Amino acid sequence: MFTFIRSLFSHDLLFELSENKLSIKAFSSNMFFEEEPYIAIEKTKKGEVVKAIGTEAKTFSAPNVRVLNPFKHNRSFVADFMCAEKILQHGMYTIHKSKIKPSPRVIVHQLEKTEGGLTDIEESVLRELAIGAGAREVVIYLGSKINTNVESFDTVKSRVSAT
Repeated sequence: MFTFIRSLFSHDLLFELSENKLSIKAFSSNMFFEEEPYIAIEKTKKGEVVKAIGTEAKTFSAPNVRVLNPFKHNRSFVADFMCAEKILQHGMYTIHKSKIKPSPRVIVHQLEKTEGGLTDIEESVLRELAIGAGAREVVIYLGSKINTNVESFDTVKSRVSAT
């Protein structure tokens, strides 16, 4: 019931993921979030606290703070699941700017390290990242870039289902 109500206040989104840029775009809208996928995390006595995300995090410098790019690893696309999830959450909340927690439908488009397709494990990681960020439905997409002003979530989903 609550997911349905939250869905009324959510936009269908496209997550375009790469090592150097995270882009979140709303379908049929000019709303978008683009940032370098960096996160600064401070280790405190009570646990870890996110201090900054994006370009600000990349240049963040303080004691007990580690700065990392969770999409940068020489063998795998996702190096740090929890940090990647936090960055996606931040981008999704930035787009929605609502007091109600969004519950969008999301297309996840990994732009790098896709030679030969994605394994079941890689698809599961991407799906779980989007769900952890708050998505209610997730479609994993491989292919050419999607124009969110022309295409809709449903047209991309039907294209993926047909393959």
